[in-house]
Amino acid sequence: MKPLLAALVVAAALSATAGAAEPPPTKTPGVLTVGLAMPAAGFQVGAVRGRKVVLAKGLEIDLARVLARRLGVPQVRFVNERLFSTLLNPGPKDWDLALAEISITAPRAKRVDFSAPYLSADQGVLVRRSFTSDPKSIAALRTLQLCAERATTGAQSLVKTIKPRRKPLLLSDPSSLSYALFTKRCDAIVADAPTLAVLRRQAPDRYGPLVGRIVTREKYAIALEKGSALRPLVDRALRGVIRDGTLETLRRRWLGVDTAKLRALR
Repeated sequence: MKPLLAALVVAAALSATAGAAEPPPTKTPGVLTVGLAMPAAGFQVGAVRGRKVVLAKGLEIDLARVLARRLGVPQVRFVNERLFSTLLNPGPKDWDLALAEISITAPRAKRVDFSAPYLSADQGVLVRRSFTSDPKSIAALRTLQLCAERATTGAQSLVKTIKPRRKPLLLSDPSSLSYALFTKRCDAIVADAPTLAVLRRQAPDRYGPLVGRIVTREKYAIALEKGSALRPLVDRALRGVIRDGTLETLRRRWLGVDTAKLRALR
């Protein structure tokens, strides 16, 4: 090779190397490790062995894989936390980001960083089968036997917003909540509207309609370790997924009804 040509080849190679984007700063190079809190119908379900996720599917699973591609990370690995609260503990994480229907709140933002939001999560109201008249206002809800999961936004909405005349039932987990509605211990349950939309969609013969939402303005976002260098990259990728309609396609596939368009109960 002639000296001039050789010099041009070397210069081109150096230029390409300098211009190449650095790989995202994930915990394991080439792997996006995602923390979950399975199961959550429509969002993340599958099989788990310890913390190892053997099989996973759902809106948040698909979203994690789409984000990995947009970030240029070739592999996705899921780890499961048995307790949701573990995802929000302060301090170092062994995952890069967490997806688990995590609502943005001020106390949580002191322990973890949040991405841009990806889904509205007002509280929904799902009534039991054969209910005589669908409640169309918060005043109409006050006369009903209401139920919610303990220590959730739904429970807070019962106490602070609805203020029912009958003592509400506060249950320990989502399965107990849905079973209480099916067996008519509850006239209606209050929980995250997207969760109730999935419940109603998967078993329409077990429940009455999703009659509306109580506006809380909560939104789901991705949690990251405090000070994570991934945050601006995740934000950029997530906004692209929202802008080009990919997220809306996932929402329709896994959740069905757009709960942001439900009647606002006032």
